Amino acid sequence: MKKKVVSLLLTGVMLAALLTGCGSNKESESSEGGSEETKEIKVASVNNDAMVIMEELSAKYTEETGIKVTFTILSENEIRSKITQDVGLGGGEYDLLTLGTSDMGTYLDNGWTEALDPLFDQLSEEDKADYELEDIFESVRTSCSSETNGLAALPFYSESTMICYNKEIFEEKNLTMPENPTWDDIYELAAACDDKANGVAGIAIRGLAGYGENQYIFGSIMNAFGGQYYDMEWNATYNTEEVQNAWEFYKKLLTVAEDSPTTCGYTECLNLFAQGKAAIYYDATVSAGTFAKDDSAVKGKVGYAPAPTDKKENTGTIGGWGIAVTAGSKNKDAAFDFLRWATSKEYVTLVQEEKGFESTPSGTRNSTYENQEYLDACDFAATTRIAIETSDAIHPAIGDTPYTGNSLPNLPEYSSWGETIAAELASYVSDQKDLDSCIKDCQDAIENAAEEGGYKN
Repeated sequence: MKKKVVSLLLTGVMLAALLTGCGSNKESESSEGGSEETKEIKVASVNNDAMVIMEELSAKYTEETGIKVTFTILSENEIRSKITQDVGLGGGEYDLLTLGTSDMGTYLDNGWTEALDPLFDQLSEEDKADYELEDIFESVRTSCSSETNGLAALPFYSESTMICYNKEIFEEKNLTMPENPTWDDIYELAAACDDKANGVAGIAIRGLAGYGENQYIFGSIMNAFGGQYYDMEWNATYNTEEVQNAWEFYKKLLTVAEDSPTTCGYTECLNLFAQGKAAIYYDATVSAGTFAKDDSAVKGKVGYAPAPTDKKENTGTIGGWGIAVTAGSKNKDAAFDFLRWATSKEYVTLVQEEKGFESTPSGTRNSTYENQEYLDACDFAATTRIAIETSDAIHPAIGDTPYTGNSLPNLPEYSSWGETIAAELASYVSDQKDLDSCIKDCQDAIENAAEEGGYKN
């Protein structure tokens, strides 16, 4: 198999950046690794709750070190675009980036971020022991790594997928969630709960176009229905009955989901369920912490179940957000120091003390799940750990695949053709295009990516 360095949709993004000046380097001049004059590092981050907490608690780091940490925090689609603009123009705007698991290895392989293994090698034995890299789940370390260049990022939190459901609504309707639900089970339960006239959707599930939005969720549904992107010869396999069945099911499921589902991504669906406006929620395991907070309308009312199945039984993903040091950073030593601080056992304890156990960065460290106080306070902890430890990113489909990665395949080209599928899926759901046309355009995009990427002989 031949791989080549790719540019992740950079052509159009770079043009936009040039026209708007988005890629300018605003850092003060300093030597590699930072200096006494440069007491600032800049972080580009997604706007998930855990990262907002990191921004707030970074003041503690500044008190300890004297290094100022400034954040650019945007929605998932917006921050991906801004990060891509920066690396497309050579980097330098940010010292640290939050990246999804499907991007971490790609960014390192393309030279946009720093390999972390050499940075760990330079630490003292005391600093290595304090951080305890081996405490991070092995499956999570693997998901944060490049096959060829090693550790690409450190996990801020990791996640799989699972079902959350409002036990109060289920009890009112005399419904029972199966211990291991199928997707047909979920549709029937959501349809029975759907009561939009009274402000309650059957299910909150992402429909917003984006390779990290609707595609993150739909990819797991497609895998469950027996679909996959390529066969072992790198022929595109998207125009199959299994994939078409998944598309039709997803569209049917969205009829009992939130209003205007193609405008709802992770944050919107999270808020709907937290407000008690949806009976079921299928998304990342990390969401359970939000539902357990004091300001959640569903605190104490949530039940949990594994990711639904169909033809494929194990459909849980392995994903989440990590933090990487940019290759263009002029403050790499300070950036790596903050990176270790924000992903350390001590930071986990700090969050628990300042924000409560439900805000704990989840899914990353064995030590977190050996803390009985955390297990007692968070009834979702055991389900989360099982989901992450049983996820199989090496075998995402029923058939053999030449790629790894669950709903988001670990292919550098995916950021391009994944966006194509996401847009076509939204067009189909909103009745702008018919199924055959959408599937054909997706098949062509996937096939072209394999040919242009040099994967096919």
